[in-house]
Amino acid sequence: MNFLSMDYFIMIAKERSFTKAAKRLGITQQTLSAHIANLEREVGCDLVVRHVPLELTYAGETFLRYATGFQHDHTMMMQEFNDIAHDETGVLRVAVAHTRERTIMPRIIAAYQRKRPGIMVDMVEGANERHARRLIDGEVDIAIAHFDRAPVGVELVDFYSEEMVLIMSNRLWMSAVAGGSACDIGSDEAERRIAQGDCLPLKDCPFILGQPDDIDGHIAAELFRRAGFRPQVRARSGNLQTALALTQLGVGASLTIRQFLDEMLDAESRRDLRVLPIGEDARYAISFGIRRQSYQWSAITDFIQVAREVLTP
Repeated sequence: MNFLSMDYFIMIAKERSFTKAAKRLGITQQTLSAHIANLEREVGCDLVVRHVPLELTYAGETFLRYATGFQHDHTMMMQEFNDIAHDETGVLRVAVAHTRERTIMPRIIAAYQRKRPGIMVDMVEGANERHARRLIDGEVDIAIAHFDRAPVGVELVDFYSEEMVLIMSNRLWMSAVAGGSACDIGSDEAERRIAQGDCLPLKDCPFILGQPDDIDGHIAAELFRRAGFRPQVRARSGNLQTALALTQLGVGASLTIRQFLDEMLDAESRRDLRVLPIGEDARYAISFGIRRQSYQWSAITDFIQVAREVLTP
C-alpha cells in the first residue's frame, strides 16, 4: 500500500466518479481503476460500489478516514522536513472568497513572493462556509474568512476587520428614500437612522442582496428583521461586483465591503453613489483559519506575517 493509491482513493471519494477523478488526477481511468482494485485486494474488502454515482461501502468509508489521516500526516511530515532541510519550495493552498481574492490577494502574493519566491500560492475560491470543511479535510493549508466560531480542529488567527455599508444610486435615494412614503422624514434624518442600524426608511427601496448564507445576506436579514419589513428583492448574487454593477444601474440598493470600494469602483463611479454606514452590527472580523496540529509549516506562518504587514494601515 502506498500514499499514491491513497491519494487516488481520496479523489474518487470526493468526485464519486472514476471518470471525473481520473481527469482531475491527470491519469487514465484504467490506471485509476487498477490502483483501486489493488487496494481492495490488499485490504480484502470492496471499497466502492461501481455504479453512477459511485458509492463507498462501509469498508470504503473506514478506509477513507484512515487514508485522509495518513495523507495529512504525510503532508505535515514533508513540510517539517522541508523546513529542516531549508527547502523553500512547495505549494501553499489558500481558501479565499472571490472578492477578497480580487482585492487583497494580489498585494499579499506580490509581497509574499519577495519573501518566499519558491512557494507557489494556489488560491481556492469559494464561500465562507466551505472553508472550514476544506481545512478539516486537508484540501487547503490556510483560509481567509469570517468564522462565527473556531471549528473543531481549526485554530483562528486575527487578521483584520471589515464593515458592510449600504450603497445606492443618488437617483434611487431621492426617489425611494428621501421622497418615499415609508417615513415622513427628511434625507438627513433618514441617513441618521440608517447609520444607527434602523433601516425602516428603506422600506420603499428595492434591493440587490447576497445569498442568504453569505455575510451580507446575514447582515441584511437582521437589519430587515429589526426594521419589521420584508425587502423588495430585485436580484440576488453572491458576487459583489455583479451587485455593484446592478446598483450603479439603479436597479436597487446593495451591501458591500467598505474597505474594498476604492478597488472595485473608480472615483467617477463613486460620485454617482451614496454610501451609508448601517450600524455596529455591520462590522465583523476576518481571520486566518489553520489546522490545529503539532507542527506548522514555515510557509504558512510567513504568509500570515506578510499578509498582516500588507494590510496594516
